[in-house]
Parts: sequence; structure tokens; C-alpha cells
Amino acid sequence: MKNIVKAILSRPFFVYSFLALFLFLGINGYFKLDKKLFPNSNRPEIAIVIVQPSASAKDMASNIAIPLESELYTIDKVRRVYSSTIDEVSVIRVEFEYEKSLIDASSDVRNSIDKIKSSLPSDILEPQLHKISESTAPIITIAASSKNNLPLEDIRQIIENDIAKGFLKLKGIANVDIFGGYKKELQIIVNKEKLDKYGLSLAQVMEVVKQNNKDYALGSIDNEKSRFLLKIKEQKDAVYKIREIQINQDLKLKDIAKIYFGYYNNSAIYHGNSQKAIALSIQRNDNSDVVSSIEIVEKHLETVRKDYPNLSFNITDTQKTTIVQSTDNMFIALRDAIIMSMIVVFIFLASFRQIFVVLLTIPMVYVSTIALMWLFGLEFNIITLTAIILALGLLLDDTVVVVENIERHYSSIKEPMSKAVLNGTSEIMFADFSGTLTTIVALLPILFIGDYPQTVFGPLIGTLLLALIASFFVSITFVPLISTKILAIDNKYILLLENKFNILSDIINNFFVEFFINTVKLALEKKVVASIYLLALMALFFISAKIVMPMAGQELMPAMDTGAAKIKIVTDSNMSIQKTEQILDKAESIINKNEHIQSISSSIGGEAGVLSIGSGGGVNDILIIANYVNRFNRSETIWEIEAILRNELSKISDIKRLEVSDAGATAMASIKANIDVTLYGNDLNKLYEKALEYEKAMYNTQGIVNVSKTWNIDNSSYILNIDAKKAFAYGIKEQEIVTQLQLALRGSKVAFYPIVNSVDLPLRVWLEKESIQDVRAIQTLLIDTPKGKIPLNTIASISTELEPNIITREGLDYTIDILGFREKASISHLMANFEEAASHIELPNDIKLVQTGDIQQLQDSSIRIIKAVGLGLLLIFLIMIPMFNSLKIPILIILSIPLTIGGASWILILLDYHSSMSAMIGFILLAGVIVNNAILLIHFAIEKQNEGWDAKEAIMESIKTRTRPVLMTAISVSVGMIPVALGWAIGMERLAPLGAVVIGGLIVGTFLTLVFIPLFFVWTHR
Repeated sequence: MKNIVKAILSRPFFVYSFLALFLFLGINGYFKLDKKLFPNSNRPEIAIVIVQPSASAKDMASNIAIPLESELYTIDKVRRVYSSTIDEVSVIRVEFEYEKSLIDASSDVRNSIDKIKSSLPSDILEPQLHKISESTAPIITIAASSKNNLPLEDIRQIIENDIAKGFLKLKGIANVDIFGGYKKELQIIVNKEKLDKYGLSLAQVMEVVKQNNKDYALGSIDNEKSRFLLKIKEQKDAVYKIREIQINQDLKLKDIAKIYFGYYNNSAIYHGNSQKAIALSIQRNDNSDVVSSIEIVEKHLETVRKDYPNLSFNITDTQKTTIVQSTDNMFIALRDAIIMSMIVVFIFLASFRQIFVVLLTIPMVYVSTIALMWLFGLEFNIITLTAIILALGLLLDDTVVVVENIERHYSSIKEPMSKAVLNGTSEIMFADFSGTLTTIVALLPILFIGDYPQTVFGPLIGTLLLALIASFFVSITFVPLISTKILAIDNKYILLLENKFNILSDIINNFFVEFFINTVKLALEKKVVASIYLLALMALFFISAKIVMPMAGQELMPAMDTGAAKIKIVTDSNMSIQKTEQILDKAESIINKNEHIQSISSSIGGEAGVLSIGSGGGVNDILIIANYVNRFNRSETIWEIEAILRNELSKISDIKRLEVSDAGATAMASIKANIDVTLYGNDLNKLYEKALEYEKAMYNTQGIVNVSKTWNIDNSSYILNIDAKKAFAYGIKEQEIVTQLQLALRGSKVAFYPIVNSVDLPLRVWLEKESIQDVRAIQTLLIDTPKGKIPLNTIASISTELEPNIITREGLDYTIDILGFREKASISHLMANFEEAASHIELPNDIKLVQTGDIQQLQDSSIRIIKAVGLGLLLIFLIMIPMFNSLKIPILIILSIPLTIGGASWILILLDYHSSMSAMIGFILLAGVIVNNAILLIHFAIEKQNEGWDAKEAIMESIKTRTRPVLMTAISVSVGMIPVALGWAIGMERLAPLGAVVIGGLIVGTFLTLVFIPLFFVWTHR
């Protein structure tokens, strides 16, 4: 070790130039690293959107979803296939394992569709494939509305033809979804009475318009000298020309129809900040930085506002606010952690010179860490920034012991500075390296455990490992070099102040040294005392593991307050979109009562092929995203706000289902709710009946604040019953009746109206609303037959039936989910409460129940992390055997790890936290840190034994010498963890248990280490 330190000290400029390189790379990396809120934890997913005009949900589920799902399950690495189907639209989603790339997944899904496409209904539209990734969610949503009553269909046309193209050209932007209904078209509204009066059918009118509004290429005229194309230009480029289309010898189109620009029946509506609007949902490229992409969009938006002064553009949702706020909070938390840690270090060292060395070291380690993050392709997010704060403790652990040991050789042993630096660094270097290496191997397995824990915490562990490496190399290179200058400062005023502070420091240090020496001596001298110590330790371990930890409860990830509430409202299944919008208006007025509201993004229904925005359901589905100011600038938590909203919104009439939850209520987007009871079966009615029982049990579950189910059998449908015998008598076939009614109810796009340098507008022919607005009008609608026009009720009757408003499937079965949302209660306690509430329910053999909420992922992740802990301990043991050339010493060192369980578990109860993935990662980090203390104690004692001391004298000297650095690093690391443990940044609540576990475990574990490791050492080395 001494030779290595000599080489470093003899070549200072080489070290400085190397560090300067990393300084440059770190500064460059700081500005170039991507910024996000969290790393992407969602599995690769492909969504298939299939539209079949006029098809019912039941028919689409049977004829499309079932065969396609069966085929999709044959693809490699498919995790699950699930679908939701409403009338005319089926969305089938294929979720893959993490290791499957989206490109391969998309290709495999496309091949599967092509393979069975011939067996699917022939009238389906071309299936749309959408890659679902972290970039599917819009980075920013912009609401466009009018300042002067411009119709929404005109606003949408302007956006589609001009504005959207400008955003799409921007750097980093992948797609712009336009949402909100009001798709403009030229409408020909035919008067049914006039049709019947003149003996015309709607189909005849459509055919005439179609044939007289189309360009035809007839052929070419060729000769030896030239070639010309002969064509007929019949496409009408003005409304008046369409009005003049001749229907027959005596009638023109204008005689039987009104012709004007309008929009087809809306399947979607959008409100931006409570105003009717058209939304631009802007998505980024997969490899684009979120914040910089949003800033580019915002800059372009200012240009758009100037170009369209009569339109209002408001940002109703953006990822930038939370990310920037969180990042700023993180660096403030880091600043506070450094200040608090430095105060602790100063109390123990009482040396301005040593503190100055540490202060110079901190930025060097951080800059080097950021440089390595950039080189290894990491990014700034809550996870990696938390790792940077955690790295402060690792940095102090390395730096402080080196500086303190150099100062001990210089001040106490009275060695010359050059020799003190050489001997002090060399003496501590093995323990420093051993501690770094054991921490690395303790953390390393997390990078290979797979699935959710690796995906979420891999960046945290990766950043910590890079910080560990940077910290170790800085501590044995930069620290000795600057210590030769700084620790040698001989300013009498500085030394006088240090002497004054040193009095207090010595009092504190001597108190702890005497306490631990006397405590250990007492146990060594009296077996009864040793027995009491051991019994107390076992009792603490048993109570902590068997009583305290279960009391704390378990959860996948802690809840967090990002300032966004997600509100889902389902109205009566047969409610019109206009009535649904009235309910939305009432809901928005309630939301706007809160003074802290910043923006509201509201949608009704959905548009085929648009997945980035919308409720994802029919015209009776409402989705509202309400964004509030950050939690540091309001007195109410998001859960208190949601409770008020839940109470007020439930008073609105005609609401069938209400969900109010915080954005990010579940750890993964694919998890629908904290508790998700999924029933699988073949009979929709049986599933629904059993779901009602479980829904009642969910309402009786303590800790659940919101209950809903994914569908209801409450959709009233009219069934047309054709009398085949009567229809035959009139010479009309069933298909002819169907066609006439479809044309009457839906109309048809028969041609296009040309728009210069833009997509042509559809030209739709259909009947006046008055002719088809209720079932009575339909019953008396005149149908064309070979024997003349007859009322529909002459050959058909109409009945009603109830059916599901949506059909869901998964695992090749029909499904229904009963969803329960919490505020902050633990998932394990909620599950126990639910199981008690549902214990009386009996499941028939043809229905299967699976818990698919947080608990499913929690159980899988827990198993993986437990395996990682076991592997980490094994690696620590195997690595320390050759390092210490002993079996006993590695066992002694590993025995320090269980000593942390008491503090780690009790602090969870104290702070009202639950055991979660974050807490489990905290245990792993704690294991890596606490062994450093044991290594410091044991390594020093072994060296004294090698000098001829007996075990008891050696360990007592070790306590005397090492108590200061051990306590100093433990307390300074713990103090530095306070911002993490208390969640001093937006989103840091997710990782708060990690910090808490490290603090509690390190404080209690260090105290017990200084008592029991010396005892175990003496007992095993007599």
C-alpha cells in the first residue's frame, strides 16, 4: 500500500491532469444529461387498435379479440395479452418482458396479425399498431380555443392543416395527436319527407353525388409526335357547385337537402382549463430529453400565438414543471445535506483545515461521478439524483477516515507532514479499499436481478457504484496531495480556534470512547453481563423482525404527492355526449374552487388511434387531470384535496362510477389500482354477479378510499327483430334493411371536398336529425322495397336488452376488475383487511380470482431482492476471505449486518413508513456501509495483534483509536440522509424509506457494532 501512495505523491501533476479531465467531462455531462422525473419502469407494450364499422362489442370480442389474442400468445417473451372492446372499436394490448425490444415486439405483432388476417372479418379497417413506451405519454398538452367565437371545427381544421405541422418539425418531437372531436366535413343533410315525396332513396342520392363529384382519367391520346391524357374533372371545388348537382331530370340536390360545413357526431370532447378546446398532445422521440424538448415546443408556441392572434393557446399539462421543480429541490437537498454533514464532521474533528480538505473533495467526487454517469449513458431523475445525495455518505466515509488518520499521524504521533500523509494514507488504505469493495459487491446483484427492481433501482445502484469508485480514487489521490499543503497550514489564529473547538470535540470523543471501552470490558469480565447483552440483542432482533416489521406493513412503492389528481367519471351508459359534457362542467366548477389549482386537462371519450390523450372509453367516460401547485406551496396534501373532491363530486347526479386518485398512485402504469381483484371466466353475467359481491367487500375494506369496477351491465340497447316472413312478402332481404338503416343512422362519406395544399374534407350524406333522433322515428321510418315504401314497423319490431358498456379480456378469458385505491395505507394491511371482508364469498369452479394490483408485483420483487441480498452477503464473505486470509474475520464482519435490523425497522414505525422496495434497497445499502465500521475496528486490531498485542488489548486500542472516525462517518452519513428520509424534493417520497432505513440502521447498528464486534473478536481470538 505504501508503494502505491508513494507513487501517487511523487507524480502530483499526473493526478491533477487526470482529475482536470474528469472535471471537464463532469461539467460537460451536467449540461448534457437528460432530465426526467423517474426512469421508465413500464414493460414494452404494443397496442393494436381495430375498427369494425357497425359491429357490436360482443361480436368484435368474439370474432376479433379472441382469435387475435390466441395468436399473440404464441410470440416469444409475451407476458400477457389483454383487451377492451366497445362498439366498433377493440384495443388489444400485448405486454412483453423487459428484455424484449419495442422494435422486435412491433415486428412480431405485425406478423401475427398478417398470419390470421384472412380469418378476421373482411370489413375491419386496417389495424393500427402503437408502441407504448415512456414517450407515449405527452410531454406537453396545449389547448387551442377561440377568442372570437370561431367554431371548434374550424379551429381543428387550422390545427390539422397548419399548426400541427409546425410542431411536428421541431427537434425531438415524434408525434402530435389532435384530440377533441369536431372533425370538419361538408355535410349534405337530406330531408326524408322530400325523399319519400319524390320516390327517392338515400342510397340513390348518395350514388348520384358520388358519381358527379369525382375526377376520371379516361385514357391517353397518343400519336407519333405527342401524348395527352384525357380526363373528366367533375370534383366540385365550391359548395354552390355541389348544390347544383342534378339528381334527376326535375330535381337538383339543393331541392331536397341542406349543404353546409359542420362536423360528424362527436366521440370525443376536450376542455382546457374548463374551456371547450381542441387539444394538441405532443409526444417526444424515445431518445429525446423531456425538458429540452418541452422548451423547444414552448419557444415555438410563442411564434404560433403571434401568427394566430384570434386563437388562445394554453398549456394544460406539462411534464416540465414537476421535473424542473424536483431537480431544483434535489440540488437544494444536496446542499443542505452537505452543510449538515460538515457541521457533524467539524464537531468531531474540530479542525478547519480538515474540513477544508473535505469541502474541496466533495465537488471533485461529484463532478467525477457526473462525468462517469454521462459516459455510461445515465440520466438525471429522482432515482439517480437521490443516489448522488446518498453518495455524500460514501464520500465522507472514504475521505474523512483518510484525513483524520493523516491528522492523527501529524498531530498525535508528531510525524512530519510528508511522512504523516504517507503513513496515514497507507495505514487506512486497506480498510478504505476493503470497505469500498464490500459495498460494491453488496450493491452489485441489484443490477442483475431482473424485472421491476432492476429497472427502477438499477440507475440508483449504477450511480452509487460510480460514486463509490470515484470517491475511493479521489480519497487516495486528491486527498493526500492537498493534505500535504492544507493540513500543514501553521496560521496561529486558525490553530488557536481549532484548539478551542478541540476541547469540546475531545470531551465528546472521550465520553464515547470510555463508554464503549467500559461496556465491552464489563461484558468480558462478567459472563452474566455478556449473557444479558446477548439476550437483549436477541430480544431486539426478534421483536424487530417478528413484531415491528409486520406492524410497519409492506408496499411496492410509497405514495407520492406530485401535485396532480386524476379523476375518472363514468356516467350512465346511454347518456349523450352533450349530457356528459354538462356533468364535466359541474365537475370542473368544483375543482376550480381550490385556490391552488394551476391547470385542468379534461377529456370525454376517445378517438380511434389516439392513445396519448383521452379517457380511453366511450362518450360516457370522463378523464380529468387536475394540476396543483407543488406541495411546498400549499397547506393541503394531495390526498386531502382528493378527499374533498371525492365528497363534492359524488353529489353530482347521474354519475355511475367515480375514481379520484393521485397521479402515480400505482408504481407502474400497467397496474390499474393499489388493490385490483381480477375475476376470470367464460360467462359475462356470472362474472358480473360475483363482481358485485367483491365490490361490496371492497367497500367494507378499511383503508380503501375509492372503489370501482371496470364495467357494468347497464347499457340499454335496442334490438331490431325482423319478421323474415313479412320481409319476404315485400321482396326485401335482411341485408337490404340493414344497409338502409345504417345509411339513415350514420350517413356515409361519398366523396371529398378539395382544400388547397391540405387534406381534403370528407363529404357526408345523411338524414336530418329529426328523422332519426328517437326510437319512434325509427319505427316509422319508410323503407324502400320492390313493392314501394313501407314503415319499418310493418316488417320489424324493436325490443331492448342490457349488456356490458365495455368488454374486457385477459389470458384468453373474459375479465372484470374490482379496483380499490388507498391514500397511504400499506398494501399488506389492505390485503389482509380485504381478505377478511371477502372471506364469506365463494367462487364457483368456472371463475378464477387473481390479485393483479400492487401485491402481485410486490411479491415478485421481494423474492428478487431477497435473492440479491443473499448473493450480496455471499460475495462479501467470499471477497473478504482472501483479503484477510481468514474465515473467522469475514464471519465477524458479516455479523455486523444483522445489528442494523433493530434501528432500521423501528424508524419505519417512527416515521409512519412501510417496508417497500425502497426500504429493501436501503437495507442492502446499509449492509454495504455498516461492514466498513467493522472492517475499521477489526483491521486495526489485527495490525496490533501482528505487533504482539493480545486480542483484548488490540481491540481496546482499536475502540480508542477508531471510535471517532466510526461515529463521525455514521452520524455524518445519517445526517446527510435526512433530506432523503424526509422527502425534501418532489417525488422523493418514493425513496424516503431508503433514507430512513439507512439512518435508523446505521445509528443503532454502529452503536451495537462498537459493543458486540469487539466482544465477538475477543471471544474468537483468545
